[in-house]
Amino acid sequence: MTVRVRFAPSPTGNLHIGTLRAALFNWLFAKAKKGTFVLRIEDTDRERSKPEFETNIYDGLKWLGFTPDEGPLEGGDFGPYRQSERIEQGVYHDIADRLIKEGKAYYCFLTDEDIQREKESAIKKGIPYVHSRKSSEMSESEIKNCLSEGKPYAIRFKMTEDKIITFKDSVRQTIEFDCSLISDFVLMKSDGTPSYNFAVVVDDALMAITHVIRGEDHISNMPRQLSLYEALGYKVPEFAHLPMILGPDKSKLSKRHGATAVTEYRDQGFLKESFMNYLALLGWSPKDEQELLSEDELVSQFDLDRVHKSGAVFDIKKLVWMNGQYIRQISDSQFSTLLRSYLSEDYQQKLSLLTEEKQHLALFSVRDNLDVLSDINTYIDVFLETESDYDSKSKDIVLNDDQRTVLSSFLSLSKECKSSEEFMGCLNSICESLSLGKGKVFKPVRLAVTARQSGPFIGDVLAFFGVDRLRERIQRCL
Repeated sequence: MTVRVRFAPSPTGNLHIGTLRAALFNWLFAKAKKGTFVLRIEDTDRERSKPEFETNIYDGLKWLGFTPDEGPLEGGDFGPYRQSERIEQGVYHDIADRLIKEGKAYYCFLTDEDIQREKESAIKKGIPYVHSRKSSEMSESEIKNCLSEGKPYAIRFKMTEDKIITFKDSVRQTIEFDCSLISDFVLMKSDGTPSYNFAVVVDDALMAITHVIRGEDHISNMPRQLSLYEALGYKVPEFAHLPMILGPDKSKLSKRHGATAVTEYRDQGFLKESFMNYLALLGWSPKDEQELLSEDELVSQFDLDRVHKSGAVFDIKKLVWMNGQYIRQISDSQFSTLLRSYLSEDYQQKLSLLTEEKQHLALFSVRDNLDVLSDINTYIDVFLETESDYDSKSKDIVLNDDQRTVLSSFLSLSKECKSSEEFMGCLNSICESLSLGKGKVFKPVRLAVTARQSGPFIGDVLAFFGVDRLRERIQRCL
């Protein structure tokens, strides 16, 4: 069997963490099984579906490299890949008509008010609400009259009563549903659009999907969808329902936990490698305790057997930490190229006026400070500010006697220093000669040179400014 999986987002909002995690697990499974990764846009909600949201979905997938093998833009043999296009072709309505002819579905002419009264009656009786099926008892002539009069209707599926539906989930094993508690549900709405449960079954069958990997919030849809598979004679795919993604407080993930558009993480300077790595660990675990895994390692190890049942906690602090680890691991050329793209226009212009050597020192000195690439704008200013900017910051510096001693020793010992390594050797020598810890030596030197308490790697900072400029600033402070 050739594995075919699908990622089926609705373009009613930007691509977010929970939806992207489903895309990742589908993509990893397809890659691991040498199968096909299909993108289907579920845009039956005409009012809320927007082209800009579909673009955002594509942008997020493109950033992480989840290139669909088939989709609205890629094409394929199982299209169309937008539900709106399938609606235009009349596919759903034709299949619904077939179910009506076979006695498995019926026209429902009950209004919203009628259904609301039925629900209120069930509440008063203290029983679960189950649709009354009044319309299913209508004669053919009554139905024809209602249709000819243009009376609004929906098409409902006739659920099998007194039946237990059982299915095996690849994550949660055996799950059962009592059909006597499930109402006849809508296949086609009065506006001519299909319901979610109907459209998704038809689409998955016509697209030859073999595995449906999605969030656990869809488990409640299973009895309706499995009933449709049986009624339509479609082959049932294998199902895997992924655990929910929760915030650190174990509540449903929301914007206050950092659940924003995926492209915003890209724009902040998260690396796609770290983002994919972290996302994979939300509800899945590798074979050992290793946390940092490459794309190839994720693909080679991924299997549905290792997907968790319990909710996965999205911790933005852990993601930031992991991104920092990746920033320090990528190649120098990749780091330099990526970092420059996150510089503000002003800083890009100022940096371009420096020599290649000084540009390299300025950029690479901050590498250990960065958690996300956009942090560069917080640290780079120390290298690009004017002397007047420095003077305004340094005028209030007050030095104690120990700090003055350190700075005097530095002036004496650093005369011949040029490289970052030589300056670090000088600072370490001062620590030894004055019997002081690194903090008591490094901090006053940094303060005098940059008018800041903290910042990029001190050796690179000193090498960037050079002996003459350092001596001038330190002497002014003294």
